[in-house]
Amino acid sequence: MENVVKPICRWGITGEIGAGKSTVAAFITQFGIPVLDLDTIAKQLMQNNEYLRAQIKREFGDHAYIGDELNRGYLAEKAFKKGQVGRLNALVHPAVYEEVARLELAFAEQGQNIIAKESALLLQNGRPKDIDFIIWVQSSRENRRNRLSKRPHLTQTDLEARIKHQSSLHLSQHLDKDRDKVLYNNETIQALHKKVSQLTSQLKIECDTLLQSRV
Repeated sequence: MENVVKPICRWGITGEIGAGKSTVAAFITQFGIPVLDLDTIAKQLMQNNEYLRAQIKREFGDHAYIGDELNRGYLAEKAFKKGQVGRLNALVHPAVYEEVARLELAFAEQGQNIIAKESALLLQNGRPKDIDFIIWVQSSRENRRNRLSKRPHLTQTDLEARIKHQSSLHLSQHLDKDRDKVLYNNETIQALHKKVSQLTSQLKIECDTLLQSRV
């Protein structure tokens, strides 16, 4: 008998840089929801996908790689400081979408009916039509700066450039007030864990209702 893949309820986890998206994603994983980190997937593809590597070299030059290793500093300089983020994303995003579709299918075949995606730029081109619920992680600019200052290999100049770039996009304007959730992360890690636990339970119930309507 053919194995029928059931519908999936998709969550998006996003917010400005340093808001705490990865921490929220890690907590959601603890509660049994697989999370696909789109930014990590993109970096892996930029490193290992031969076709994408060739495209990046053609667009940004051979200095985009040092030997077989992605030259992150060089690409960050080109993308964030020289206004070429769009050019880089146009190369990377199609490969990411293809890989995400493959991973989603694998999870669905394992019986998962809820899958989350984490990405800083999930809303860059508006609200994705395939996402059922978005969790917008929000934190004060001061807290975001403090968290980013602890990241290795990120200079103060890079930090400010990334904050300025993301803030200029006004991504939160694309949220659907009737479906999406804003998660405030300005307190302790314990408080955030409790909030994520409560929100996960709530969204699981909302997903059950949504998926029943799709059967």
